[in-house]
Amino acid sequence: MRKDFLPFARPCFSQAEIEAAAEVIRSGHLTTGPKVTEFEERFCEYLGEGFHAAALNSCTAGLFLGLLSQGIGPHDEVVVPTWTFVATAHVVLWTGARPVLCDVEESSLNIDVRALEKSIGKKTKAIIPVHFAGYPCAMNEICRIAKKHKLAVIEDAAHACGTAYKGKKIGGFGDLTAFSFYATKNLACGEGGMVVSRNRKTIEKIRKLSYFGINKRAFDRYTQKGSWYYEIEELGYKYNMDSIHAAIGLVQLAKLEEMNLRRREIAGMYRRGLDKRIRFTEDSQENFHNYHLFLIRIDKEIIPRDEFVGKLKERNIGCSVHFIPLHRHPFYKKISKKKFPVADKAYGEAVSIPLFPGMSDQDVEYVIDNVNQVLKGGG
Repeated sequence: MRKDFLPFARPCFSQAEIEAAAEVIRSGHLTTGPKVTEFEERFCEYLGEGFHAAALNSCTAGLFLGLLSQGIGPHDEVVVPTWTFVATAHVVLWTGARPVLCDVEESSLNIDVRALEKSIGKKTKAIIPVHFAGYPCAMNEICRIAKKHKLAVIEDAAHACGTAYKGKKIGGFGDLTAFSFYATKNLACGEGGMVVSRNRKTIEKIRKLSYFGINKRAFDRYTQKGSWYYEIEELGYKYNMDSIHAAIGLVQLAKLEEMNLRRREIAGMYRRGLDKRIRFTEDSQENFHNYHLFLIRIDKEIIPRDEFVGKLKERNIGCSVHFIPLHRHPFYKKISKKKFPVADKAYGEAVSIPLFPGMSDQDVEYVIDNVNQVLKGGG
């Protein structure tokens, strides 16, 4: 047994990220500034032509401001998958609208398009598909449904930095897309997020809302070319990204493709080496799965999920569960009374095992060997 603990996730940082952060600190310009603008521009270039972006302090902020940019508010409804982190639904409530929870597909745990269409009512104004674990949702079908019912599509791509759907990177299928740069994500800044859209006016509105509703970029006031004078044009918030996180993000972006390919290598080792009774979530040749998470499903008749997690912890292997479905939380039980059989079944079986680019082949083999031993009744 290994003596050190193998965590479920760890950011892939090097001296380059440290130097990038130090350079900003030495510059004295720590808050929103040219580094943030550069990060926005480079991220748009990474996605392809025709994109505009606003860097923020979280993906959650991006989803919230994205809803506001589409006019979502009180008396509206927004369809959200129940298999997601709570942020996806909380942001709907923050606008005054109501989240309508929807079940997911058995194969991918992404939003089920058949259940989605049944969830649409007279008050529905938007859909938030979540690209779970880094595998893309069925965006062609989702956008078709949205167009039919005149709904906004706000993609939650917290897991999907670098993911591609039918050959095109996630970011431009819906009206806008929010990415996360949290510490465990494929592109990690510690904290941070980015909203992208092909609609310049949408991003301009989000940028304004991200800094108190001010009528110009915040950092311009403190430069030689700027002016002290500004006007508040609408109710805004405080969600802007700072230059330290942007500098780290630029380094991470430069090696994102390499890190995602390593994630796929590890996922391939898992798929080949793990016990054949384990079920995996969907992958396919036509889509690029970035493997933000590697989720396995174990029948409770083989071993109860919590017992399995406990045995791996004893062997110094970290795990997590993604996710506790929203409808199982006390707060959301008051909001939704529907049944979600696919999500409920998956919840009893799902475990996310370690996957991050810094894992060695020996780390991966250690996880495979110990998972297989636990399933075979090893002590």
